[in-house]
Amino acid sequence: MWWLALIALPLFWVSVDVFASLRARKYKNVALTDGWSEDFSILVPIYGSMNYLVNLDYLARFGDRVVLCTTSGESDEFYNELVDVVEQYGFRQYISPYKAVTSSKKRRTGGVIRDRVIRDALSSMVGLGAYTVCIDADTATADPLEKLVGALEQSDADFASIELVPQSDGGMLVQLQRHEYRQSMRMRFLLPWMISGACHVGKTEVFRDIMQRHSLFFQGNDVEAGLLGEQLGYKAVHLPFDVDTEVPSRLRPWWRQRIAWAGGEFRLFITNFRYVIKHPLLWVYGGLITIMMVGLRWWTLMEPSWVLLGVAVLYYASVIWVNWETRNRWLLLMPPYALFNSLILTPIGVVWYFVMAIPERNFGVIRPNRPFKA
Repeated sequence: MWWLALIALPLFWVSVDVFASLRARKYKNVALTDGWSEDFSILVPIYGSMNYLVNLDYLARFGDRVVLCTTSGESDEFYNELVDVVEQYGFRQYISPYKAVTSSKKRRTGGVIRDRVIRDALSSMVGLGAYTVCIDADTATADPLEKLVGALEQSDADFASIELVPQSDGGMLVQLQRHEYRQSMRMRFLLPWMISGACHVGKTEVFRDIMQRHSLFFQGNDVEAGLLGEQLGYKAVHLPFDVDTEVPSRLRPWWRQRIAWAGGEFRLFITNFRYVIKHPLLWVYGGLITIMMVGLRWWTLMEPSWVLLGVAVLYYASVIWVNWETRNRWLLLMPPYALFNSLILTPIGVVWYFVMAIPERNFGVIRPNRPFKA
């Protein structure tokens, strides 16, 4: 059965992505509704340095609907700059009682920090709008957020995933990620609960309920929030609303991000398989084939054959066909790029999951029926 490991991953990738692509084409020319709502708050996690707040000009027009969320363990310089920004732009601030002990010379994105400050803000703040938009400090939207919230308000859904669009300028690494993100966003039409951490929107009461049950495990935190929402009976929808986001353009940041993501995938598909298995195609692809069969894939590659060549040709043809409308010369590198992720990053991610989990004493077990203590 050696050939099963060889062909399973590309065939499943192609079949799932083809199905998602055909489904996405149905919605490609569907515009958002004409809904418009200003009854929302914007939660922006910021910590370590105010220099990371690069979307300040974008946030400026929202005034006191913006809440800058941080920890109680920041430097005096940070708090002084935070107060200056709040006063200048009319924002609000929330300082969580949580205090993380990490180096001030390094951006603090690991562990529980981001989700902890968001959870605490949702739990403690009064005067938040009926809807909440969670957005990163380096993210902006092409269209007004009022349009996004209005579209959700007019739907019968409780929260929504949106379209992340990486920057267009950049070399090979950025262009490969643009193709990768398009594939990922197509999946949202099938699985709208797979929200993106860079920006997502939902009813404030719904997010408050979800975050009270969140494990606060950093990697896979966004998908966990969506999966919790689904388990709790809330309805998700995917809205074709473009959100600009920055992806790594250099190899080292990309590598660090991807091994962490791979650890998050192990956490989702293996540690919490009892929830993901309710979506059989997703779990078979992500859990069984991608993670559990990685050793078999390595073994088959050690035995070159005509079957291997045939699978490679089929895989190339399918990738080009699925992505024909957005084709460029970088598309030819997508199969080896995906192969590298599958063979190298997947096994490293298994180890990295424990590297992330053990120091925090948090293994990211999802418990929708038991709220976490503060």
